[in-house]
Amino acid sequence: MPTLVNHRKAKIAVLIAVTTITALFHFFIPTEQHTAHMLHIALRKLYFLPPVMAGVWFGLGGSVYATAAVSALFIVHTFFDWPGNYMEQANQIGELASFWVVGLISGWLFDRQRLLTEQLARANEETYLSLVSALDLRERDTSLHSQRVRDFTLLLADRMGVPEEQKRIIGLGALLHDVGKIAVSDRILLKPAGLSAEERMEMRRHSAEGYRLLKPISSLAEAAEIVYAHHERFDGTGYPKGLKGKDIPLGARLFAVADVFDALTSNRPYRRAAGYEEVLRIISEEAGKHFDPLVVAAFRSIKPWEWMILRANYDEAGSRYPFWEAQLAAKTA
Repeated sequence: MPTLVNHRKAKIAVLIAVTTITALFHFFIPTEQHTAHMLHIALRKLYFLPPVMAGVWFGLGGSVYATAAVSALFIVHTFFDWPGNYMEQANQIGELASFWVVGLISGWLFDRQRLLTEQLARANEETYLSLVSALDLRERDTSLHSQRVRDFTLLLADRMGVPEEQKRIIGLGALLHDVGKIAVSDRILLKPAGLSAEERMEMRRHSAEGYRLLKPISSLAEAAEIVYAHHERFDGTGYPKGLKGKDIPLGARLFAVADVFDALTSNRPYRRAAGYEEVLRIISEEAGKHFDPLVVAAFRSIKPWEWMILRANYDEAGSRYPFWEAQLAAKTA
């Protein structure tokens, strides 16, 4: 969010600078000489830039403010230097009207394009959600796991101050982390007992398979790197490449903590969900080994009720662990 605010402020500063420079040209270039007057008229066209730039950057609302500012400056100059030539008078009135036409059309087109882009993004997300929901249903006891882990990962990313655009990529990587399991046979994926060494090797293929599936899709290429590395460990003992420390993508390091957190706090037929203190102990003990210590520090800074609110979006009635219910009740009381 701070990055977005800074970008917005920078764009506003650019608009003010362009408008100010154009106004200086307009007000201080003399018009008595024919050559200077021609230059004056040519540079006056720069007034079209702020409305168009504001429309592209901020949409219709931004273009209205920019065009109003440009119009006010233009009218002030015209008031003090109204030309006696009827053709020049008509030209200036036409320019004033053109500022509004160009600015409003630019802003409207930008808003329309943004709306279409957002609709496309929502359609893509719905497609991804359908895919991961189908994959989660394929395995036992993992209902909505991918969606929960995405939210947990994004909470950690937010606490670490990750920029919004990077958070979007990290969220996709977390959501699609197990897409490669589509290549794992049900015989292995659904096996009730422990896996043999050969079967474990087959299961480990899912990281590389997920990467292979997503990498060719341009909008998912960066998320594919997180999918590929989501089973790496901070000490270098993970797979598939044995990456160590910060060689592991940040999204994968965030995901590692979120994934274990979800596993520990989910009820299973063979295991009750762990309480917060136990989860905190387990994750803290793995700092520097399984997990990035900085991510663990971010995890420790998040209150138990914050996690519970996220879980409450997905847990079915009766499936929640009493400890987490108590945390939520204490917060909302």
